Amino acid sequence: MTSPLPNSKRRSVPHMVAPTIHSLRDSMLSEPPLQPSIPNSHYGAIDEIQSWVKSSDNLESDNESGQTSFDAANSRRGRRPLLHQQWECVQQGASQIPAIALVTLFHLMVGIPFGVSYFPVSWKSSSSSVVSSVGDEMESGADGGFVLDGTFPLPGKEALGIRMFLFSTIIGQLVMTFSSNFNNFIALQMVENVPFCQALTYIVVGIQGYGKEALSTLFFLFGLASAIVGLVFYFLGRMELGKILYFFPAHVLVGCIGGIGIFIAKTGLEVTADTSFSFDVDGWTNFLVKFHLLWVVFLFEAGLRVISNWTKDESGKSRYPLLSPIYFCLITPIFYGCYGLWRWVSGKTLDHDYFFPSLIECRGDDCSGDATRFFDDSESLYMIFHILDLSSISWEAVIRSIPTMIALVMFSLIHVPINIPAFAVSSNVDVDMNVELMAHGYSNGIVGILGGLQNYMAYTQSMIYYKSGGNGKISSLAVAAFTTVLFFIGPQIASYMPKCMAGTLLLHCGIDLFMEGVYDSYGKYDYVEYTGIWAIALVMTIAGMEAALIAGAISALLTYAIQSVAYPQPIRGSMSAATLRSSEWNRCPHAYEILDSEVAGRIRIFVVQFQGHLFFGNVSLFSDGVKDLIRGIPSEKRPCIIIIDFMLVLGIDSSAAQAIIKLRDSLTNQFGIKLSIFVSGSAEGFPCETNLSEELTSQAVLNEDALLRNGRRVSDERLLASLSGSHVCDELDQALVYAEDCLIAMKDPS
Repeated sequence: MTSPLPNSKRRSVPHMVAPTIHSLRDSMLSEPPLQPSIPNSHYGAIDEIQSWVKSSDNLESDNESGQTSFDAANSRRGRRPLLHQQWECVQQGASQIPAIALVTLFHLMVGIPFGVSYFPVSWKSSSSSVVSSVGDEMESGADGGFVLDGTFPLPGKEALGIRMFLFSTIIGQLVMTFSSNFNNFIALQMVENVPFCQALTYIVVGIQGYGKEALSTLFFLFGLASAIVGLVFYFLGRMELGKILYFFPAHVLVGCIGGIGIFIAKTGLEVTADTSFSFDVDGWTNFLVKFHLLWVVFLFEAGLRVISNWTKDESGKSRYPLLSPIYFCLITPIFYGCYGLWRWVSGKTLDHDYFFPSLIECRGDDCSGDATRFFDDSESLYMIFHILDLSSISWEAVIRSIPTMIALVMFSLIHVPINIPAFAVSSNVDVDMNVELMAHGYSNGIVGILGGLQNYMAYTQSMIYYKSGGNGKISSLAVAAFTTVLFFIGPQIASYMPKCMAGTLLLHCGIDLFMEGVYDSYGKYDYVEYTGIWAIALVMTIAGMEAALIAGAISALLTYAIQSVAYPQPIRGSMSAATLRSSEWNRCPHAYEILDSEVAGRIRIFVVQFQGHLFFGNVSLFSDGVKDLIRGIPSEKRPCIIIIDFMLVLGIDSSAAQAIIKLRDSLTNQFGIKLSIFVSGSAEGFPCETNLSEELTSQAVLNEDALLRNGRRVSDERLLASLSGSHVCDELDQALVYAEDCLIAMKDPS
């Protein structure tokens, strides 16, 4: 039979020539199924499109009936176009309200605990029950340093911190609305950097004391750090160097996450008890004295853990993603309800230590006004903008803060390459990493110039917003607008929040980060990497951020030395499967006709072989190498199935394992490869701690029972039509058999 020309249109003469195997092959590769296109003038309500589809189904058998249905749909559209379109706009706008309200409430709930944590608890607000006078002497500590114990130089320390959080969040939301390719993202102040803010505070206060000059220097450092983070993000995006961020060893980042989790959990307990904690007898004694404040936090946290475990599905994932946010929102009414019941029964009132002090402070005659006002006076409201005084900056403190600033900048860079690809996959949006890096550069650069803290696209909040129906720039601007309202009234609202709400949220976040960084990593890393994770987390907890940075560098170098490269190039070679044959010889002639085709046969199977050790040092080499090999193939000859052989690979570390999973996704999303087959080289799986076999087979949809038998396949057309994903085989021959079977199934599912 003669196959049609490549550019021929079969639908123009649907009944003149019977389709052949070759024509079916060409149509499946180059064209969608036979179906007329919908005219632009007929896009409208769903009932109109359904009417048109019904008419198109009957077009060939009964053209007159199809034309009648078509005209009927057209007449219905003519009767109500304007009202229908207006109603759709109203529905679309109303669907955004729950998402906007939920995110705004979440900003308030997150802003209170983290806002009161930017400055150490021992730098006491003037409203605290125990304060020291301004300019207190710095007491010597056991470690030769000093114990920070003095009065904050301005009224409303907690209100200032909350507004710092909201200000950075607002700037990030506004800037990324117009510079990011996402339509449903949520920007947030980078709350993971709270430990660095406190570390900078100790450095500055240790040099300048507790006065306004120290606060001025501190705000200069906050803004400088944000500006540097913005410049680095912009430079990486502008120079298209986003992949350089993947050179961070995974176990070092995980160790930092575990250390940050311990610090945030400790901060939550300090905020609740209103006292600083240290790992000595005095520190434990101070906390035991305040245990009557802490047990409420432990009770709420235990309740959330029990409910979370009870509502998990069979795979261990939560059935209700909004459970934690809703639980945190309910803590305040539950606390007040229990307090009211206890007060009614006992006739007693709770100690004021259970509540935040008035975050909008007043002095002297100013206190005579309305105590319940929601809008603050102009002086304290705009305090965040006139704290910085360049003439009072201590350059000695700036120089001594350089190591901490470096650690802050490096830690700020790790969130974006994790959050952006994860959210892009979850929201099914194809974005350019370099564009998103530049968007983060603009946002952090602007907020840095204004003296604010770092911000980024938060994955968790973005997913909540996305799943709640949030979408579009107008909705994103509405989130920024409502967050701006919180900037004015948020601190006053926070005055009615019990400390246990903030303490529970911080403790829960800290435990989650620690579990993610240390506990969940067990079994996924080899003994060298896992030892480094624990070392980094403990050093960060005991000795601080600078020491953790040094420990991370040592751990990375040690891992590099142990996992030295056996071969200089991780890719040994590549070729198409046109000259390769599997051991499956007993196929029918029709199957061999498909496999031997010079257009759609084995030539559409591409084989790549890796070698040596795959680790964080050569992640970019093998990931970009495979992509470059695919790009080098003409688009009309690009493979639809790829086989990656790990037979000669000696070891795979955690960073390389994660890169292989990302490579699998990139091959599907960027190059349209339908099926990726990975050859482990052993029945025991891949040579790494991570269970790659399970990760790489999670998307496979072809069941072994559906494989060819003598060149023919069972007639489950829906299964074959959706053939995609990935599969793992023990040997290369098994992979070739599987690839040939899938290739035949894609061409002839009968």
